[in-house]
Amino acid sequence: MNDPVLFVPPVINVIVTGLFAGVILRQYITRRRIYQLYWSIALSMAFLATLAYIGMIAVQPTSGAGVLLFRLYYILGGALMPAWLGLGSIALVSSPRVTRISASVLSVLSVLAAVLILLAEINMTKLSQIAGTPGTNTIQPGAWLAMTIILNTLGVIAVVGIALYSGWQLMHRQASMGGMRTSNVLWANIFILVGAILNATAGTLARFLGVQNTFWLIMAIGWIVLFVGVLLANRRTSPTKASEAPKEVAQLIKR
Repeated sequence: MNDPVLFVPPVINVIVTGLFAGVILRQYITRRRIYQLYWSIALSMAFLATLAYIGMIAVQPTSGAGVLLFRLYYILGGALMPAWLGLGSIALVSSPRVTRISASVLSVLSVLAAVLILLAEINMTKLSQIAGTPGTNTIQPGAWLAMTIILNTLGVIAVVGIALYSGWQLMHRQASMGGMRTSNVLWANIFILVGAILNATAGTLARFLGVQNTFWLIMAIGWIVLFVGVLLANRRTSPTKASEAPKEVAQLIKR
């Protein structure tokens, strides 16, 4: 059960997500862009979820601590992270009011999902065999599954919707959105979308096709692609381009 090889892929993901979360959080502290806060929360969830997975394997999955760590891993990584990633995309282009309402609704749904997963029944036989796999079908189906599907769907809709919206703005030759080149917003969301799809693909392959040995590798690639998108989103419009933007946008850039 404690074969060191089993720890390698999750450890790679811990390093990747931890590094990314630290970079975006530092940017938020420096620049105070709200979308950076939500993306750093999502990346931190991925980091803590993978760390919980490693801890679960280390202490034996079916032990009391192992079961608790598994629930934490599933809450943060399986249920909440995609939705908070989508919230970051919403905050990238939406008004503060829309962002606040979205964050409030998501916070309530997140608490509900966490409670349902904490109370859900676990298949201990499957949990005992989780090492090296994502733990697919380890939790017995119930209300938590519906809530997880809702949160994941909302996250995907947000990421895809913002990518399409920024593409539409680019087609209509709007040079800037919120102080950033529209092309930057478009490519940022395309990379974020591809990264999110890769992460979802890892879980889908494990759940429906039984391909579980590539889960952590695909996840690592997905996070790297996603992080490229986040970095693109943080590229501000250059001063020369700022003069071409509407007056109120130029004033925002100068702040």
